Amino acid sequence: MKRNYQNQYPSVTQVLGILRKIGLEMWFKNNTASFCNKESSLGKQIGTEIHNAIEQYILEGKADIESEYPEEVTNALNSFILFRKNNPYIELTMSEVALTSTLYGYNGTIDAPNPPILLDWKSGKCKDKDTPPMYDEHKYQCAAYVYLWNENNPGQLINQAHIVIFAKDKVAYTIYTMNLKEIEACFCNVFLSALQICNYQRNNKTKGN
Repeated sequence: MKRNYQNQYPSVTQVLGILRKIGLEMWFKNNTASFCNKESSLGKQIGTEIHNAIEQYILEGKADIESEYPEEVTNALNSFILFRKNNPYIELTMSEVALTSTLYGYNGTIDAPNPPILLDWKSGKCKDKDTPPMYDEHKYQCAAYVYLWNENNPGQLINQAHIVIFAKDKVAYTIYTMNLKEIEACFCNVFLSALQICNYQRNNKTKGN
């Protein structure tokens, strides 16, 4: 889903898009361009539908699965329900909160801020593993969301984040917890550097260089 933030700042996803992804490069190298483009487009569509189903479940306590890919969306939603069952202490009251950082100049939509904790949803495939994998980029993205929230909500600071990856090919999930030290390291050392490069490239493109 493309969001209109009413400004020219890049989104968190656009910023991190400048990072090199070796695994993705190898995937493109070992498959045809048409196959990779089709699978990438399909993955984004299913990912959006999964986020929508989880948001509806948080807000209404149920979700209607209306999708061309009901198996993947249902698996991910049931993985979310399993996560909720295993972590009853985590209360979910907000979902899909769009914010802007005027301090650093970027936009982002946070899946589930619940001060002092933030939750970021991902989806993936287990394949031959018990749970879906997590990637370093997930941590950089999550750190950017924590800073985004804290800038806009100084009275409700977040100091811990959970990245939760829901499986699309079976009912399973992976959870990774970031403390404040790791959040600060990922934001300052990686995200801000990527933001600087992203802005430089965007400015050059605007100038026609």
